Amino acid sequence: APDIDCYKDLSEIFKSCVKMLRLGFVFMIYLSFVEIIRSHHFITSKEDCYDDGPVAVRVFLTVCSLPASATAKGVVRRRLEVNWVGIQPARTDRVHIYRRDPTRDPTAKPILSVEPIKYPGGYFKSDIELPIHTHHLRVSAEYPCLGYWATYERKKGDVATSTCLRTHPSWMAEGGDHLGGLPLSGIMIPGSHDSGSFFFGEERAPFSKYKYAQEVSVFNQLVYGLRYFDLRVGHYGGEFYINHNFLRTHHTVESVLYQVQKFLTLSPKEIIILDFHNFPHGFRNDGVHLKLQNLIMTVLGPFLIPFTDEFENATIGKLWRSERNVLVSYDNPTRAAFFPDAFWPSIPRAWGNKQTAEELKAYFREFFENPAPQGLWASMAEITPNARSILLHPESGLRKLAEEINKNVTRWFRDLYWQKANIVATDYFLGNDIIEVAIRTNRIKGICPESAWAGITP
Repeated sequence: APDIDCYKDLSEIFKSCVKMLRLGFVFMIYLSFVEIIRSHHFITSKEDCYDDGPVAVRVFLTVCSLPASATAKGVVRRRLEVNWVGIQPARTDRVHIYRRDPTRDPTAKPILSVEPIKYPGGYFKSDIELPIHTHHLRVSAEYPCLGYWATYERKKGDVATSTCLRTHPSWMAEGGDHLGGLPLSGIMIPGSHDSGSFFFGEERAPFSKYKYAQEVSVFNQLVYGLRYFDLRVGHYGGEFYINHNFLRTHHTVESVLYQVQKFLTLSPKEIIILDFHNFPHGFRNDGVHLKLQNLIMTVLGPFLIPFTDEFENATIGKLWRSERNVLVSYDNPTRAAFFPDAFWPSIPRAWGNKQTAEELKAYFREFFENPAPQGLWASMAEITPNARSILLHPESGLRKLAEEINKNVTRWFRDLYWQKANIVATDYFLGNDIIEVAIRTNRIKGICPESAWAGITP
């Protein structure tokens, strides 16, 4: 006769095995869930879209584009501005500017204090003068601040928020957890207009105030955080120079390319867009274009993102893995003839060609009522003088026009257009906050589902 106890033992063993299998299955599901958590960001509220929860007030520093004075060597000094947004100031609120970081050094004393309730525009232009950095800025994520800090205090000693005048040499690398899954066309990219037309001094010759659109080198623009560069090129006596339309600067294209190369050796995960947009002088035949394209290939060839199906909509993570991080757009038919896979076609532009802030505001309002263009595209967020305005106001210039528009640009793209904007190019970019706005925007886009964007301000 069969041993009943044996059957009981086998039954218990079977039950134990089933239980272990169930536990193993549950454990596998758990491991899979943990992996999903590790690789995705789960947003349970809009507050999760911010670095440290909802921010009631932000304070930021900008640099007025108008010259205040000059050094003995003729380098322009400009005035430091402090800005605040997101709060209705109380009478006890104070904004302070420091020369040392007050969040780390409790002995730091403010060099300037402002009562924000007295300035309904949300900014104060100080008498603190800053010379332009003519040397290469340090590429350091550890020491990004440039010697000026600001705080917003709700009451004495209660710091609501703080900031510093700073660089962003590796903001893309630092945003790897949320940028990696996005294409370049899906993020906000801060850039400059007429990027290579920069000058450290004050323009004194007639009409020269309309020649320069920037005041720091392309290398320093990169260190500050710009990633899009609008380049116009002229050919003179066998050499390529940066132009502003038909006005030649003293900067060679080769020097600009090597500035980009040097930056990439120091900050290798940043993605850079070079937009060769116009060729206003000396390009008499296709051979001149071939010569320029060969120069670009010589200096930046190993870095170039190819214009192929594989890379056309590639995510930033894929670009990092490929170790290709310079996209060159070349707006001329010779691109397709000589280097069809190396250079990209022209980047569409939302360019209003407007002469006042109100006209540009109306242009962008109408433009952004429509769906955003597909692929890469640029908002040219600067006032454009025409021949009439230059002749009537030769004493004005691009510095003055940038002063009129830059604060508007910050507000428009922070409060209204951040969801659709791609590249945003400006003149004298230190007068706006578009780099910080872009960094915060990209965090939201990389972490938050689009359904949670409504009502959020970067």
